[in-house]
Amino acid sequence: MKADLILAGGVVRTLGPGGLKTCTHLAVAGGRVQAAGGAELMGLHGPRTRVVELHGAAVMPGFNDAHAHVVYYGLTRFGADLGPATDVADIVARLRAHGRRLKSGKWQQGMGYRASALAEKRPPHRLELDEATGSRPAFIDERGGHSRVANSAALRAAGITASTPDPPGGRIGRDPDGTPNGLLQEAAMRTVADVQHLPGRKRRSQAILLAQKLLLSRGITSVGAAVNRGFADDLFCYERLAMDGELRIRVNEFLSWELLEAASSLGVHAGFGGDVVRAGPVKVFVDGGAERVVMRTGGGIWRTPPDELKTLVQRASDAGLQVAAHAIGDGAIEAMCDAVQAAGARGLRHRVEHCTICPPDLRRRLARLSMAAVMQPLAVQAPRIAPGVFPQVARRDFAPHRALLRAGVHIAFSSDLPVTPDPNPWAGIRTAVEDDVNGISVLEALRAYTAGGAYASFEEAVKGTLEPGMLADLQVYAADPLARPQAGWDRLRPQAVLLGGAVVSGSL
Repeated sequence: MKADLILAGGVVRTLGPGGLKTCTHLAVAGGRVQAAGGAELMGLHGPRTRVVELHGAAVMPGFNDAHAHVVYYGLTRFGADLGPATDVADIVARLRAHGRRLKSGKWQQGMGYRASALAEKRPPHRLELDEATGSRPAFIDERGGHSRVANSAALRAAGITASTPDPPGGRIGRDPDGTPNGLLQEAAMRTVADVQHLPGRKRRSQAILLAQKLLLSRGITSVGAAVNRGFADDLFCYERLAMDGELRIRVNEFLSWELLEAASSLGVHAGFGGDVVRAGPVKVFVDGGAERVVMRTGGGIWRTPPDELKTLVQRASDAGLQVAAHAIGDGAIEAMCDAVQAAGARGLRHRVEHCTICPPDLRRRLARLSMAAVMQPLAVQAPRIAPGVFPQVARRDFAPHRALLRAGVHIAFSSDLPVTPDPNPWAGIRTAVEDDVNGISVLEALRAYTAGGAYASFEEAVKGTLEPGMLADLQVYAADPLARPQAGWDRLRPQAVLLGGAVVSGSL
């Protein structure tokens, strides 16, 4: 069989058993890698073979961002951009300017600010939002996705008053007299979100395409599309885009816990779907965001208490569904381990998303239970960038990439887009490699961002390396990234990205 495409004369890293060893040629046929080797691959040249002379350019597998909020990120592009805001007045000004472009009666959204980065070191008050939004309902998101602020009109629409109790797993911010101040944390965000008009399928599809463009530009060919709520429409939109030839990235779509019963009744199971769109794990929140993580020493917010978590994991496991549990603190990770152990579900590769504070005994349990840790390597920087946000713990137990690998845990890297506004994997790879406490090798970091994500979605036999028979999902760089100083990795961009051997971003 002759090749469809031969990439010749480059620096090709398959990231297979040979590790970082290089070859010069790669042959692709039928959307898969046919062979990797030297000039002898030119023997696969046929009358319809396209040969691309690389002239020393580098080829490596496409990245797999195992946890990114694809639809949510895309939807944020239609709201007010609050990411650059430096203080509350700046947020108000941005909302006022954005509101001028909205139709009357339409809710206003704003996303991306961090309270800790504002001059006031606090989120805005509902009355401050009212200055910009007036009688229009407005609901703005902090970047981490675990805290929002509603203006007075939005609180009225949701019926939230001083007598409204905190919902289970959430908190309503209040002034000293008990009046809601607009801040809604964790599950309390749903009280307002549930009365908003949901974005339609057209807008969701537009959001996916916006996110796709960004992800591809960073060399990402596969993504674990995380969700915050149970929108079955997201899966519909991915499928429709794939059918129309517009989806140019492979998607492992998470299902909210709210869809567990519907999915299991339809026979959806781990790995359900095709090469482009798959129904992924059931997503559940165990604890809250960084400021509200559940520790064994106490504190935090249980989004899903241990007994409820055990029931959910058991029901999902019985249906053959993998569970992806948001668990940052060691108390939350322990609860997930307890739930998996009680379910007797070692073969489903249940996942701990974030797995940020993980001491030795939990690392050993994760390995024994054959669980995967889906992590964001840039979390290593959090204590320095935002001191006091996470609980004080031993540094060796915080983002313990090396220790988890040494314990035998499979780790996958991700961006958690838009928590990290730029999903460039190279920034995370550099951080993981340069960590002076839990640093890992370049090869280990690259594999966590390629084969690691494939393993977490049961796809290690079809993607993650450029060995023969694997999907030809790859990226091409003008020069070898590993031959340049690590300080420049954050700025790396591929010149071309290929999915199944076809160019989907850039050019060859």
